[in-house]
Amino acid sequence: MNKPLVFGAIADDLTGGSELASMLVARGVRTRFTVGPAESFAQGFDAHVIALKTRVIPVEQAISQVLRAAESLIAQGARQIFFKYCATFDSTPQGNIGPCSEALMDRLGARYALFCPALCETQRTVYQGHMFGGAQLLAESPKRNDPLTPMTDSNLVRVLQSQARRKAGLVNYQVVDAGAQSIRMACETLSGEGRSLLLVDTLWERHLASIAQASADMPLLTGNSSVAAHLPPVWQERGLVSLEQSATLPAVDGPAAVLVGSVAEQTMRQIDEFSPRHPVLTIDMDRAFAGDDLVAEARDFARTAVAAGTPFAISTAQVQSVVEKVQSRYGRDQAAAKAEHLLSEIAKSIVFELGVRRLLIAGGETSGAIIAALGILEMTVGPYQGPGIARAVSSSPFPLALMLKSGKLGKPDIFETVLNDMRQELTYSPATEWPPRRV
Repeated sequence: MNKPLVFGAIADDLTGGSELASMLVARGVRTRFTVGPAESFAQGFDAHVIALKTRVIPVEQAISQVLRAAESLIAQGARQIFFKYCATFDSTPQGNIGPCSEALMDRLGARYALFCPALCETQRTVYQGHMFGGAQLLAESPKRNDPLTPMTDSNLVRVLQSQARRKAGLVNYQVVDAGAQSIRMACETLSGEGRSLLLVDTLWERHLASIAQASADMPLLTGNSSVAAHLPPVWQERGLVSLEQSATLPAVDGPAAVLVGSVAEQTMRQIDEFSPRHPVLTIDMDRAFAGDDLVAEARDFARTAVAAGTPFAISTAQVQSVVEKVQSRYGRDQAAAKAEHLLSEIAKSIVFELGVRRLLIAGGETSGAIIAALGILEMTVGPYQGPGIARAVSSSPFPLALMLKSGKLGKPDIFETVLNDMRQELTYSPATEWPPRRV
């Protein structure tokens, strides 16, 4: 009989799922990462992260997929379910954070659940229920212009309440700063007042550690990856896991490419950093809607770069003013779907026909579409190396090195740096402090 899982996670996109898995791996936790629920269970894992593509799909479809993933994890004996979403609480007006969380609460019989989206490492913090990026409120940040999930309200208690049937509440800074026992007591008090969707103020990494300690026995925890990164020390103290002493992510060589669907400002900076030394093709979305064969053009562009032995990038991203014009002509959802379809077809062409074996994908929704198009169901994930940096390798039907990068994360030179790193075997030991120090 397989050992029951200590931790089962459901991520609403692939970039977030790979980041979560990489954090657990960096902590020494034996972690399985699959795209969708696994058809068969595997031995030797303490955690299983299931990545979905549910952030912006219709609510009922999202709930159905999340519950199916939960059933897979429950069948593996997971003692806790974690619902992972973006640090900026990305959602549409209808969801899907609130509805999916409530569906999981119903299934697990949870009286309340914590919501901890903070990523203190990047100064994504929550104070008095409001999200900040550094000193800037979320609604005043570039997230207000996101083409799919614009965040125009910084009050996350209010955002969550607008999506939910249950009442939302706040575990405030003073409570969190007093430690794990204080958090647990506040949860019971708020629950007694009829509030069961409990957003947690979080300003410092030590707050994340306290929240993890307070929530380790809860049937359901929700949030960004960073709070889950503080759970493994709690599990180790309780004898639930025996952390790995070292592990290796294999090297992969071969042609390299970047596919960009994100229009985040940081991704645009990364393209600007990459382009002086490498060929970059930007897709004209007006031509795509006109029916031009842009996949064939992209294949010809990629073939030239592969023959020259140089990494290349293909992007549907444009400056904000151009994106807005495309959306106004064709509709926001239609524009996004067209871009995802184009990049997915291009991905199949460059991987299966041109032999690309090192691939970086920028954008959560884009990553989901491309990985589905490539038929990838499981990956070996390497250790967390910083925000937006989570390498992985898919071995079927051939080795393919991957990075699924959130659009708004990563240093300006991440494209070239990561593609080069993929050629080197990565051996690592568990991180004993968090966030891990990087040279």
